[in-house]
Amino acid sequence: MNVRRIAISTAITALWLVMMGLLVRNHVLPRGGTSQAVEVSPDLLTEEWRDYEEWMKLTVARRSEGVSYTAIRRQLDRSGYLACNRIWLDLDVFGERHTFRLQMVASLDPSFQLERATADVHLDDSQMTFVALSDGARFLYRWQYEDQAKAGWQRLQQPISLLEAVRPLVARRLELKVGNIYRLPVLDSTWSLRQGIVEVRVEAFEHIGVGDKTVEAYRLATQLGPFISTTWVNPQGEVLRRDFGGNILMERVAPDVARKRFVGIDAPPEIPRIEAKDFAGSEGESTLPAEEIAPLNLLIELFRPPSEKR
Repeated sequence: MNVRRIAISTAITALWLVMMGLLVRNHVLPRGGTSQAVEVSPDLLTEEWRDYEEWMKLTVARRSEGVSYTAIRRQLDRSGYLACNRIWLDLDVFGERHTFRLQMVASLDPSFQLERATADVHLDDSQMTFVALSDGARFLYRWQYEDQAKAGWQRLQQPISLLEAVRPLVARRLELKVGNIYRLPVLDSTWSLRQGIVEVRVEAFEHIGVGDKTVEAYRLATQLGPFISTTWVNPQGEVLRRDFGGNILMERVAPDVARKRFVGIDAPPEIPRIEAKDFAGSEGESTLPAEEIAPLNLLIELFRPPSEKR
């Protein structure tokens, strides 16, 4: 195994170890931070329900490298909801070809509260998997990377939803008015890997360039702990652009263009089938450290010159 692969494998191992700790810890932001904020119950976002799809072109270091696909659908029997997020990239960095594939699938109950989730990430020939289950009082998890595995659990103080599920619906279901602030309990399983209260602030109404057009858009700041991203949506609440910092941007793209680039990215996901018995032998309440390592950091790290790599 060469030095580069060892570094990548170590980064992925650290990433998912820390993810588990961040997923299950009970930390939430202080609730008195913003007096104007409106506390939103996740089930409010499901009124007048319409299934949702989001197609975004992913640009890293000013180069179009991949596609992000998000789908949120209500089950036909109305027993709950299914959320899926896939981020696929093929990229050349410093003369080396890299492949990144992330898939997250989660089921939510009729109140839009998280029930179970699976995640799978591939970076080149390295792979790690993760499964999680909420039984109402506890959050159970299990992860595996090659010959390493760990399971644990944590008590929950309140039910949580999923950031990638509530994020696009806030702009569609709640009033877009500059100065409005909304707060919801969520898990971010894609970018910051934090559990807590997300705050969505409507900061401005401005003109932005999208493709070859100039359009009016609301600028929203989404904050979970220290992690902040910026989203621009049109007056109808449709996502036009997202900015994660670190030269990572997303912009709306036509579905046929995205499908041509990555065939199968919108294949129907399977509902996670996870039961409490699958976590037999869990090592007890998690005490993993709360470090700031996430997929966002991993992508940024790939684009550092070799002389600057950690």
